[in-house]
Amino acid sequence: MKSKKSNLQRLIFEFISVSFAVLVALLVNQWREDHNNNNLAEKAIYNIKQEIQENKDVMDILIPSHKSILSNIDSMIVRKEKYNSTVDSSISINVTLISSSAWEMAEITNAIFYLDFDDANKMAKVYNLQSYYESIIKQFILKNSYSYQSNQDLEFLKNNKQFLETIIPMEEDLQIYFNLLLKNVLVEEAKK
Repeated sequence: MKSKKSNLQRLIFEFISVSFAVLVALLVNQWREDHNNNNLAEKAIYNIKQEIQENKDVMDILIPSHKSILSNIDSMIVRKEKYNSTVDSSISINVTLISSSAWEMAEITNAIFYLDFDDANKMAKVYNLQSYYESIIKQFILKNSYSYQSNQDLEFLKNNKQFLETIIPMEEDLQIYFNLLLKNVLVEEAKK
């Protein structure tokens, strides 16, 4: 009887010991996984912040340039329509594409799942607007690469004017959103 009782006690002790060891191993594994996920999220935030800063810097250059070109186009159109004069000026619109590779990498590596939901949502909205902006630029480039129009042509000037009137407000919105992300969301995420 004593041996059955001691065997039962030993069996219960071994069961509790093994269960405790498995539980500790699971907790350590979960802690390590959380730590790795937090590191992944921190790297993603750092890369997104760098990318947003670079994109903002591009917008800081593009917006005044595009506004100046739009003003020149307006005066060329007026001269062309009013005086039917030839316009002796070339138009060169800088359409530098902005980057989204850090956001795409965060999506691929699932790092966005470990970011604050509201912050990730704000970043996603900015990147969606950025994607739409890029699609308009690509359409413009494709449209103009297949047709030859002299920069003396009134239709060419009006097409460029319409393009600039479309993208300048988007560039200004992107610049505002980039600034907001850099000031509020990405600074706070970096502190966490």
